[in-house]
Amino acid sequence: MKHAIRTASAFAFASLYLCSGAGAKIVTFQLPAYASTTPVSINDKGQVTGVIVDNDPTQPRHGFLWQKAGGLTTFDVPISVMNKSDEYAEWTIPTGITADGAIIGGYMRPQHGGGGFVRAADGSITTFQVGPGRFTFVSGTNKKGWSVGAGGDGLFLRDPSGATKEFSVPGATSAGASVVNRSRAIAGTGYVQNGMRGYFLPAHGTAVLFGDPHVFVSVTGINDAGTVTGWFLDPTGYTAFVRSSDGKLTTFVAPNGASQTQAFGINNSGTIVGGFDDSNGQGHGFLRTADGTFTPFDIKGATGTGIFAINDKGAITGLFRTQDYVIFGFAGKP
Repeated sequence: MKHAIRTASAFAFASLYLCSGAGAKIVTFQLPAYASTTPVSINDKGQVTGVIVDNDPTQPRHGFLWQKAGGLTTFDVPISVMNKSDEYAEWTIPTGITADGAIIGGYMRPQHGGGGFVRAADGSITTFQVGPGRFTFVSGTNKKGWSVGAGGDGLFLRDPSGATKEFSVPGATSAGASVVNRSRAIAGTGYVQNGMRGYFLPAHGTAVLFGDPHVFVSVTGINDAGTVTGWFLDPTGYTAFVRSSDGKLTTFVAPNGASQTQAFGINNSGTIVGGFDDSNGQGHGFLRTADGTFTPFDIKGATGTGIFAINDKGAITGLFRTQDYVIFGFAGKP
């Protein structure tokens, strides 16, 4: 895998599991001999992208595309190192998949820097850099192929043609861009004097900071209405949040004494997905609808479940851990 792009048909390793919902079927997938399979994004076709981690001690990361009709395909970004044409990035990290199946993300090779990439629906890969320097970090992608990240002297918004626009976050000493929606509104995090806060940048306007300063803030999702979700970390643990387009901020945790609640994605109906720990420290996934209804989600027999993304048709993707510590990906409509 390290020095080649491989296609691995995962039909032999895919199966149907039942979640804790009433009879819902979920397709799971995993490649044997790898440490983990972690989905990060799902489009409305049900195509999933994410990261597979080697069991190799150096733990290279490889990108993957999973689709129900085609199994699981892994890939590495090809890079040029000392004029060698057969070199590949040690880390290939997809951050999103477009409506037509293009995958966008970042890559890195230690000692040689890193950049962004676009893997077209036909499998061809194009790499790019933004601004001067050796690193371009791509952190978010929308359905139309616009991406956000950091590179050169600051934050950027990149359109599908490759044109980029830099932006900043007033009131923050430094910032990161996390997510971008269809109208190209952006959300992320900014460092302030007493910690970190979230921010929202409309397509036409100035970035606005939100939330009290926290030890750490992760902005993980935005929908086309401009509703933002993510989580805050304080000494007491993780608390999920949702910020509406009119600026109303709501925090929430799982019910019944649960803790460590993290939101990881949101769709256009306002349904949020994520994970939490129950009072015994067991990990579970969840779905939270726009009216606040909170529904736990588990893969039957799993020792831990987390949901990382949801599409506009209600299909979800995430991972679960088995009793023998194997980590599978899953996708389907609960």
